[in-house]
Amino acid sequence: MFTTQADVKVKDFPEFVETLIEQFKSEKFRAGFIKLNKEKRVGNFDLLYRVRWKQSDGNMYKRKGKPRTTDEDEYLLAFDLDKKQPRNISYARMKWLGVGKKYYKIKHLKTKVKVIEFPKVTFDMREALDKGDWEILESIK
Repeated sequence: MFTTQADVKVKDFPEFVETLIEQFKSEKFRAGFIKLNKEKRVGNFDLLYRVRWKQSDGNMYKRKGKPRTTDEDEYLLAFDLDKKQPRNISYARMKWLGVGKKYYKIKHLKTKVKVIEFPKVTFDMREALDKGDWEILESIK
């Protein structure tokens, strides 16, 4: 079981994530992160900036033209494809990322972030991650 590992400085981590998503020419990605209320959250996202979109209840929503209120270095602005709304995903609370067919474990240290590529992702592993069973992450070193 061979794993590739990359150490990324915390300051460069947002750029690393965005280039990783764009590198695969993948419009969609999956992410697992911890919400502010300590809940685990998994979802399908994309990085397209939408001016207007149809919400899950069928209503159309249009951006008001106000500037972004969150810091680009701390939050990833992504559109949630499940809930049909934009989300701010904290880089500090992101635990794993799935782009294309590759999945990455994200481990945060004080001055750097370790990004570990999963060796081989089986369907059972993907399904467990999607359901919020993140004990699989502990086995990958």
